[in-house]
Amino acid sequence: MTPELAGHEKTNVAKPNWAPILGLWETSDDQQVYRGGALNGVAIGQSFPIGLAISEATMDSGACEARIRFSAPFNGREQAGGIVLGYRSPERRYVFARLGASDSSYSIGEYANGSWRPLVSTGLRQNLKADRDYLVHLKLTGQELNMHVDGVPVLQYLFLQPLEGRQLGLIASGEHEIAFSEFKVTKSKPKAFVAMQFAEPYDTFYREVIQKQAEDAGFEVFRIDEKTGPGVIFQDIQREIEQSAIVIAEITPANPNVFYEVGYAHALAKPTILLAQRDSKLPFDIRSFRVVFYNDTIGGKAEVERSLQSHLEAVAGR
Repeated sequence: MTPELAGHEKTNVAKPNWAPILGLWETSDDQQVYRGGALNGVAIGQSFPIGLAISEATMDSGACEARIRFSAPFNGREQAGGIVLGYRSPERRYVFARLGASDSSYSIGEYANGSWRPLVSTGLRQNLKADRDYLVHLKLTGQELNMHVDGVPVLQYLFLQPLEGRQLGLIASGEHEIAFSEFKVTKSKPKAFVAMQFAEPYDTFYREVIQKQAEDAGFEVFRIDEKTGPGVIFQDIQREIEQSAIVIAEITPANPNVFYEVGYAHALAKPTILLAQRDSKLPFDIRSFRVVFYNDTIGGKAEVERSLQSHLEAVAGR
């Protein structure tokens, strides 16, 4: 059984089309088989055979999974197979989670600047077996990726910058056949974290403008004072920002908590929309950023709604 997504929307892509990018592949509706990264005995593009196949399926936030079967044992053989996220083009950065790479059972890595590299790994590769199905399940929430294998959580990683693309794919390496099957995608709404002072008139501005516009743009909106249950609020704030696709901050009052949250979002290269009442005195470090200014009037409300909608649609459309 795969891990559940709280509040998810089931928008599974049934049997997507595939495009081999690197290596030799045989693809069908039910299975994608990597046959090796060589053509007529010549390695394609690198010293070690690599296979990459990209699907038409896309995902901003949610879960994807596939069953992976290796045909050859792991005793001394270099081979790996996994799922690709955030693909945009062959030259741009994307990330992946694999079985059997870097002498490890499980690893999360990225492709950047012309090379593939691990970011975090665990387990011994020798524990993996041939002719056995492994169910690899990935859950992406904002910049946090969780990897489960056969229902067991094995790795978690926080990317220091958002993914560039949305396409999903498969990655493989080695000279032996690797079969992928039962590829599934379950999308969920991306989160929008709202940082602002909790008091009137900002609470009303949140309910009538920010929350409404963000929900209309397809985001799940969250403010830290809406969180229930035990926990350390400082850690909750960090985690919510990490798991968000965008941060919206109302910065009219000089609230140090709000500016901390904005700073943490900027440290993660998180798309951030700054809102402030016109003629507000902003700190020097904030003035260089684009700010959506508005008037606290009926006409000003309509204007900020249009501006906020435009910014949200730009982020959602990327």
